[in-house]
Amino acid sequence: MKFTPTTAYARPALTGRTRLITLGLIVAVVISSFLGRYDAEIVGFRVRVEQVVPLLLAAWMLVHPVLRGAFLRAARHPVPLVYAAFVVWNVVTTLVFSPSLSWSASILIWLVIDLLLLVSLMALSEGADLAGRLGRWSVAPWALVGFAAFVVANLTRGQIALGTDFDWLYEVYVSRLTAIEANIYASILVFWTLLTITRRGIGRWETAAIAVAVPLGLVASQTRTAVFSLMLGLGVFGLFTLLSSRSSWRTRLLRILPTAVLAATLVVTYGIIAAVGDATPADRTLPPSASPATSAAAPAETTTPTEPVDSITPSAPAPEATRIPDPTNPEQQNKIGDVDFQGGTIGFRLEVARLAAQEMHGVNLWFGNGTNTFGLRHEQPGTPGISGHIIMLPVQVLYDGGIVGLGLLVALFVTVFVCVPRERKPVAAGLLASYLLSATLTSMFWFAITWILIAVILRPLGDDERNDSRDSGRGDAREPGRVFGRA
Repeated sequence: MKFTPTTAYARPALTGRTRLITLGLIVAVVISSFLGRYDAEIVGFRVRVEQVVPLLLAAWMLVHPVLRGAFLRAARHPVPLVYAAFVVWNVVTTLVFSPSLSWSASILIWLVIDLLLLVSLMALSEGADLAGRLGRWSVAPWALVGFAAFVVANLTRGQIALGTDFDWLYEVYVSRLTAIEANIYASILVFWTLLTITRRGIGRWETAAIAVAVPLGLVASQTRTAVFSLMLGLGVFGLFTLLSSRSSWRTRLLRILPTAVLAATLVVTYGIIAAVGDATPADRTLPPSASPATSAAAPAETTTPTEPVDSITPSAPAPEATRIPDPTNPEQQNKIGDVDFQGGTIGFRLEVARLAAQEMHGVNLWFGNGTNTFGLRHEQPGTPGISGHIIMLPVQVLYDGGIVGLGLLVALFVTVFVCVPRERKPVAAGLLASYLLSATLTSMFWFAITWILIAVILRPLGDDERNDSRDSGRGDAREPGRVFGRA
């Protein structure tokens, strides 16, 4: 059997009705990837919208005789095969090591849904192209609506907090819109931004819109990881383009000019914000004369880990007792300017990694502890009674699947990069670097956006990409500068 990209991204002759239904389901899949916050409980499991819609698409393709062939051919592509091996290994290690198969089942089912989603989007070339266009069109609106929600929530002190969450540590409202949390909102924005700003032929107005909107959207998320990952992605893309392109230096510089514009506006925006205000988390310590009734732990539903809280007796509270942050009267802090490895969310991640290391030895270091089992053994640091979860992809995969599982994960990303068309390698390098940094700190591997992005960057080159690449190789005799990235 010959494994080549031609086993996927078919262009079958479809009737108008079949084509309409198929593309409609693909649109629904992309839209559902922005709706991570919405779910429902079914048979004891929390089922998300972004899990149900891909199942409908896969079922439709398997039922339709023409689409079924394209689906099965796409399943033989190297990337789905390596990912399928990763899923199978998770099943094996779960059966052997998990103390609760039902607890692990939710993530295992999600991994299978992701596999079906990936194959479905790789089955049709037109479907992957459509998914890419929808993602690019979402960038500026997703960023600007998020920024508007952020401004309104903080100006009204939570009276109007639609599309935001309250960060209990920094006492500021952060945008998530319809994503499950601010980190995921920002990650979605970063990844589609990278695919958009690095697109050949991007125009000046589109570049300007992204350069203005994206920094504002990231500010609204108050997510430092997203800023670092976007800058890393832009830097890797630029370096890869400069060193790997066979075109003239002038052509290469024009190719990376839009990314340089975005990087400049991002640095200026965040530099100003980080330099303004106090970056220290709000002081929660109660004065000795404070009433015990005003001290307690932050509510359990907070999405940001809080500092440990000591119990308090009905008499005078201890000096280290803490107060509950008031969402209607927050002491808003500058989260962007706080990079602290001892406390805050960075220190929280280090503590989670330390707890996970307790089970990473012997046979479990090599073969894992079973999928999604960290919460069966540990509580969330600083949140007693709440099952722990590892929010760092490499640590989580090492904990769940051991060195073997981590090796399969690395093989997956290597296979993706190898299978990307050569002309799109700089874009893939930047996107993968950005994704790996984000996933290391936010663990968004399971969400639909991951598999949509992979299907989009693996798709065959379009006519515009082929023509532009051919022109660049000839040195380009056309008038330069008309369009950013085209030479």
